[in-house]
Amino acid sequence: MKSIFKSTLIVSLSIFTSRVLGLIRDIVIATLFGASGLTDAFFVAFRIPNLLRRIFAEGAFSSAFTPAFAKKLKRSTYEAKLFAESFFAVLLVSLLLTLFLGELIAPFIVKVVAPGLPEIYLDITIKLLREMFPYIFFVSLVAFYGGILNGFEHFFAPAISTALFNLAIILSALLLSEKLSVGALAVGVLAGGILQVLLQLIFLKRFNFLIKPRFKITKDVKRTLKNIIPGIFGFAVRQFSMLIDTVLASFLKAGAISYLYYANRFVQLPLGMFAVGLSQVLLPRLAKKSNEKKNHYKELITGLLLCSAIIIPASVGLIFFGKPIVDLVFNHGKFTEEALNETYLVLIGYSFGLFFFSIEKIVTNAYYSLDEYKFPVKVSAYTLIFNLFINVIFCFLLGFGVVGLALGTSLTSFLNVLILCYNLEKKGDLVKRVFLMFFNYFVLSIPVAFISFIGTKLYFLSSSFSSKLIVVLATLLIAVISYFIVLILKRDKFILILK
Repeated sequence: MKSIFKSTLIVSLSIFTSRVLGLIRDIVIATLFGASGLTDAFFVAFRIPNLLRRIFAEGAFSSAFTPAFAKKLKRSTYEAKLFAESFFAVLLVSLLLTLFLGELIAPFIVKVVAPGLPEIYLDITIKLLREMFPYIFFVSLVAFYGGILNGFEHFFAPAISTALFNLAIILSALLLSEKLSVGALAVGVLAGGILQVLLQLIFLKRFNFLIKPRFKITKDVKRTLKNIIPGIFGFAVRQFSMLIDTVLASFLKAGAISYLYYANRFVQLPLGMFAVGLSQVLLPRLAKKSNEKKNHYKELITGLLLCSAIIIPASVGLIFFGKPIVDLVFNHGKFTEEALNETYLVLIGYSFGLFFFSIEKIVTNAYYSLDEYKFPVKVSAYTLIFNLFINVIFCFLLGFGVVGLALGTSLTSFLNVLILCYNLEKKGDLVKRVFLMFFNYFVLSIPVAFISFIGTKLYFLSSSFSSKLIVVLATLLIAVISYFIVLILKRDKFILILK
């Protein structure tokens, strides 16, 4: 079980590196190009291949291919290679057709995605989209090769590849912006995609698993392709859920959409670093034990316990110490006191659901490992409707405003987890164990709450930026040390897993 934590730590550190470089990337773009029609053109053009990446490559594709490949690999390397090569052929044909279609109807896509874009920037947006559309080809290969590596329980290369992508955009912007203007970003996107593919190939060669397309569609490939279809709907529903929040926020006072964005940045850090990383590590492991009911369940419980032990104190920390963090990062220039308070309140709303956002990812992957794709999609569709109604009630009828959107999203995730857990283990044992974990680590996080509360008081008594930074770093360090001391004194299962 220690290997789960070790693999998760590797993925988490890789994701953290990528997130830091992503932040630097945004700073470089803002510094070089500001907020202008040119940057609007780039962000609109990049949104299309990036959306396809989230739904197809890193979403539905990975969730269907990785467990199927892992099961084949458990039986024999030869079978796994035949399966991967057959799937590779289908993937290549599909990607080439998608690429051709995307280049052909690029003007139509831009007009649908950004109908209000000024005519002066329309041509450059179409040009940028056509230049960057091949990125979906490269990133899909990255997802495919990454799925193979994950099947071998190698997680570093797939996880760190996004860092290479961000680094390529940074360097391209710095070196080529004077000559190519915003086109330098498009060059960076393509260069980043190519670097990601090359990194996967280097590690595949180490496993002696470089493959070529085999144009023979087997029954296993057909079954896996069928499983991708509900996965596409599932990930599309999640993207649509985010769109609903944006649409509703647009009816509120100016700045509401920004408050959601800023608060979500802080929530995504622990969610992306640990919950997403852990779910990626667990998927192939769960798939290999899909026929061993007890071991499959034991692996799932271990993953849920690891997630609970990290995410719950992180949620408590954000609730009690989120305001100083938001202030330190964003409260500069035109970021007002009102923006600080509203962003912090939204962050609290999201923090209540952080535990359930995390558990949802792990339990959903447990379904995928059992080749059960339809039920999670049905649940997502039903809870999407619930999300819409509860957001309207919280936001407008009860007058919570933008904070109501965050609370509604958290409550929806709670309902999603409740249904998924109950259906996965009909006796209700999984539901009981999840909420016992929640209660256990919430109680153990009381020192974190106390230290965070004191840290907040000290932070706002500080005057200079350096003293505020010291308070933030000291508070985080003391809170982490105190929490682990409590775990050790209690001889908690989390500490026993690490030994």
